[in-house]
Amino acid sequence: MCLALCSLSVFGQEQIPTLQELVNRKQFAAAVARAGSLTPADSADYATMSAIGQAYEGLLQYRDAYACYQYCYRMDTTSYDALSSVARMAMNLGKASVAQDCFQKVLQNDSTDFFANYQLGRLYVQLGDYENAIRRFDVLRNQDTAVVNPVIYRNLADCYMKINAIDSATICYFQAHDANRENAGLASALVNCLLRQGGPNVLDAIEVCDTALYYNPGNHALMGNKAMAYYMNKNYEEADSIYEVLLAEKDSSFFTLKYGGAARYLSERAFDAIPLLEKAYLKDTADVETTLLLGAALGKTYDRKRALELFDRAEQLMRPNEALANMLLFSRGETLWADGQGYKADAMFYKAWLENKDRLDLLFRIDRQYGNWGVVDYGTDERKSRALFIKNLFLNECFRTRRKTEGIHAYRRFLQYMYEEAFFQNKKELVMIAPNGKRSKLAVEDLKTLIDRLPEIPANEKKFMDEMDAAIKKSREMKKNGQTDTALFNAGRKAVQKAEQEGNTE
Repeated sequence: MCLALCSLSVFGQEQIPTLQELVNRKQFAAAVARAGSLTPADSADYATMSAIGQAYEGLLQYRDAYACYQYCYRMDTTSYDALSSVARMAMNLGKASVAQDCFQKVLQNDSTDFFANYQLGRLYVQLGDYENAIRRFDVLRNQDTAVVNPVIYRNLADCYMKINAIDSATICYFQAHDANRENAGLASALVNCLLRQGGPNVLDAIEVCDTALYYNPGNHALMGNKAMAYYMNKNYEEADSIYEVLLAEKDSSFFTLKYGGAARYLSERAFDAIPLLEKAYLKDTADVETTLLLGAALGKTYDRKRALELFDRAEQLMRPNEALANMLLFSRGETLWADGQGYKADAMFYKAWLENKDRLDLLFRIDRQYGNWGVVDYGTDERKSRALFIKNLFLNECFRTRRKTEGIHAYRRFLQYMYEEAFFQNKKELVMIAPNGKRSKLAVEDLKTLIDRLPEIPANEKKFMDEMDAAIKKSREMKKNGQTDTALFNAGRKAVQKAEQEGNTE
């Protein structure tokens, strides 16, 4: 009897697992519940706090796990297990700098540590620092070149894709897939790379799909990849046959509907393509290809009116974003001017204005390249004729459209100079050259009419302009006498400073 009781006692003690045993059995909730009854002495035990941290981690309660692992590391700063655990939880909590610091401490002790290199690589991926991530994964790849680890190669390939290094990504995806042909995701990633490269790689993509489908029969992603490969290889009937299977299996994704319809249309089955293209169009009315294909199919069959409406819609969709188009136009123009290709920039802005004559800002962009000083030296008669054209056009457009003309009096001085020059040379017409190189003539009488429409120049501005005229005339005389460019610059600067000081005094 006594022996039996002793046996029961021992048996009962064996049934009470330790915290670590609960964690090992994945009984995380039970381990956390047990932690609530621990004494202060228990909390000073490294193994106990580590087990509690693991339990919290198993329940995805990362903040509590982080606190436990930090406590463990403070108890034993030489423990790389604790340091790695702190880093792991820091990653999960978004504490990137803490995680990075911890992993680097581990690598300072052992630069080949697999876990630290791998986790640091993953951290760099999270931070978008793909080049440093590649360096970490490369360390792991080079540790044993005789063995291909598909996970490492997959991570490398993903990073190369992020930096648009398609060739390197393709090689890594191929290595990963070759080591793990059963993985449908790897095969799909490799096929996408091959399709992006195009050319003969498209046929290689079909072979990869066939191999992957052997291990994953009926996989929709792989079937879609294979159909796309046939489509890109212009084998539309084969592509259509695969899309038919996907549709029969209730695949109603946008790409299946769109390219399934496209394959039918390009296989001379326009009528059969319409139902699929209609569904694809309903999913994305902003997709240009779908809009065009649906319009083309309807135009070939029974609804030319709607086809024309869809073509109009497609044309509208193909127009560039206005804000981006403006940015491109202005940036290109500024770059051409800075590069000494001013006339080319003028022609570009002028062409844009001819296409949209409400855009007076385009004319102003050209006009501001030609000064309004009366005695300004344009260098050549051609440049002077170009200046006269753009200023005459810009001002007349301002008056025609009744746009705000603040500061328009500034043009008076240049135009007056041109008028007086023509008068003293007894000219009845002045030559103008448009930015596109076309020549025309402006009657001197019309120039006088334009000048009369301009406001008078305010007295203080007129005085400033007179000072500048005098400075420019003086600089020309100094240049004729052989003085240096520095002397010319200083003379002009002093004249401007004097004019500004007198203007401020008034």
